[in-house]
Amino acid sequence: MRRAGCAAVVLLAGVAHGAPVAAPITSAAVTPASQPPDPAVEEAADANLESVQARSGLTFDAAAGAGLIFGIGVKDSVGRGPAVSLRLGHVATRHTVITFEIDVTTALHMPVATKTLEANTSTNLLAGARYYVSPSLWLRGAGGIGAYLGKKVAILDNGKLGDITLFGPAVLGGIGLDLARWKWAVLALDAATSAMINREGVLIVSGLKLGLSFD
Repeated sequence: MRRAGCAAVVLLAGVAHGAPVAAPITSAAVTPASQPPDPAVEEAADANLESVQARSGLTFDAAAGAGLIFGIGVKDSVGRGPAVSLRLGHVATRHTVITFEIDVTTALHMPVATKTLEANTSTNLLAGARYYVSPSLWLRGAGGIGAYLGKKVAILDNGKLGDITLFGPAVLGGIGLDLARWKWAVLALDAATSAMINREGVLIVSGLKLGLSFD
């Protein structure tokens, strides 16, 4: 009995000194090193209508460049000339800006009837959105109403060209690239095409502009 008791004591002592001691399990041991973002938190941030990036609050864009007017069914409406746009926006989410804009394109052309240089003007009042697919690249779309003021091909009895005025719904699609930023000012390149449906056909206006955005 004494030998057995001594053997048991020696065995227990050996186990106590040789066996590794398991670390206590704590809440930190079972907690993942990193957790994915909570979708509810992201949605709540978007609902605040503020951006966590450089853009925030109200934005204003002014751009100028060249445009092309081409009418399908609208006689003597083809021409190139200057184009300008003014756009007021508000940051809606981290990637989206709600916009309200006016786009004006003037096409210079020479009617066959008079052989004199004339100017036709396309004006669009639009509301839409600009979506940033990356920090510098964005897409935009808008819809509203368009107006076209031009000259008819035929000469009236008084020997002058008659004015033609057309109105109709208009839609616009475009793409832009932010080229450089200086604090709250951004230099951007903007390309867009609009289509206005009217009683004579469809008026298509394309333009390429360079502008400044303030946000």
